[in-house]
Amino acid sequence: MAQTLIASPQDFSPAYNPLKFIVDSTNKNNTGFRYIFDIYNTSTSDKVAEYKVLPRYNDGYGEQDISKLIQNLVSWDLDTLSTTHIAAPNSSFTYDVNIGEEYVYEVNYISSLTDASGSVQINVTNSFAAGDQVIITQADGGVANPQLEGLHTVVSATGSTFVVNVNWSTITNAAIDGSVTYADKRKTIIRDITVVDNLIGYNAAFRWTDWASYDEENYTLDDNTKLWLTNQPQSYRMTPGQDAWLNLRKPKLTHTVRFELSDSSTFSKSITSLRDIAQIAVGPNNNGLFSVDGIEWYDFWFDNSTTLSNQDSVKYRVYIDTRNLINEEYQILFLDRMGSFSSFAFQLKNYERGDISREVFNRRVEGYVNASDNWTYSTEDFGFNQLNLNVVKNLDLNTDWMTEEMGQYYEELMTSPMTFLRKVSYDCTDGLVVSASTYQPVIVNTSTYEIYQQRNKNLIRQNVNVRFANQDNVNG
Repeated sequence: MAQTLIASPQDFSPAYNPLKFIVDSTNKNNTGFRYIFDIYNTSTSDKVAEYKVLPRYNDGYGEQDISKLIQNLVSWDLDTLSTTHIAAPNSSFTYDVNIGEEYVYEVNYISSLTDASGSVQINVTNSFAAGDQVIITQADGGVANPQLEGLHTVVSATGSTFVVNVNWSTITNAAIDGSVTYADKRKTIIRDITVVDNLIGYNAAFRWTDWASYDEENYTLDDNTKLWLTNQPQSYRMTPGQDAWLNLRKPKLTHTVRFELSDSSTFSKSITSLRDIAQIAVGPNNNGLFSVDGIEWYDFWFDNSTTLSNQDSVKYRVYIDTRNLINEEYQILFLDRMGSFSSFAFQLKNYERGDISREVFNRRVEGYVNASDNWTYSTEDFGFNQLNLNVVKNLDLNTDWMTEEMGQYYEELMTSPMTFLRKVSYDCTDGLVVSASTYQPVIVNTSTYEIYQQRNKNLIRQNVNVRFANQDNVNG
């Protein structure tokens, strides 16, 4: 018995793209054969799923895509109060895949039959026990020994022989080969033949054209070309009040994120998370290290050294956007396709509307009998009554002009399943944040959008309609 692993995912792979395992077995032609894929949580050793898979028709390989399973085991991490870093345990799941197989238990005998006190003894290694029901199939179809063909009962058994309830006197040719199975077709199950350990599926979804060339090494942070787990452009414009919490893959040691500002000052923050993914606060408003007052831009990058200042990732630059800085602006924080949270500011005109839902029914006016014995009613009585009033507020928001790269990244806000809205107030004399509301979950209503390119349109601006994810109840 042998298995050959034909294909498996990379050790660090996006959960929302195929996570396909393909294996071959020398037993694939056995009766009732199936591959068994057991999926375990690496951290706890708990089994989270088991798949039994028929061999493929053309080549007999076993194929199983577990991406749907891993998608249900990852989610996202966010702490809107964090200005340092947090572990991101929900953004990834570490798992083991143990591949085994099962097939109908069958023993093939080639040794001649022998007489065991008047009954037929079959000489072959076996796991039968007295009382088992077995089916015997002979190479000649039972022509020479018709009484031995078919269903029988095991009278006695050892590990190397067993006796069935067939009279030895009916055997005319003891040299006919045959095979024996349990009557109930019970199977031999062998697990953990092939083991693939410590695979990581993380909360990301690569586009169709990008995933075909996916290389996990691009996210192993060990030189200045490596990437964080975000699609935020490496040159990005943000207002002073915007937040960003970006994910990165890191070894389980102490490391550093470094910042350099346009005035040549530098800052750093240590990462002490022992998780595979850490989330770092890097926005102008939530970096926790410096004020962007008077700053044109700042860079940040990952440093894989605890003693020297190295650049072990690309540099991400944030330009401080003070154009059209007005008293208030809306911001939408959103989960991007790589599992990070970034934001867009909506600085231009905005419009707020409310949608009211209500149930109305017509109730009979009871009225009353007055002092003159006449029936009448009060003019304040309701005929039509209403109940279950709810208010859902909608906002139409507009961005300022943006770069082409930001315009493309805006698509991820439009398609994000997790979006949060807040309002930020500024002191327009110095551009500093005066106050900010808490983040509220919203749903993007806009269902169509255009991806602008600067060769077609020099000035790119976007708008969006959102509604709050929770209704406002009305008393009554």
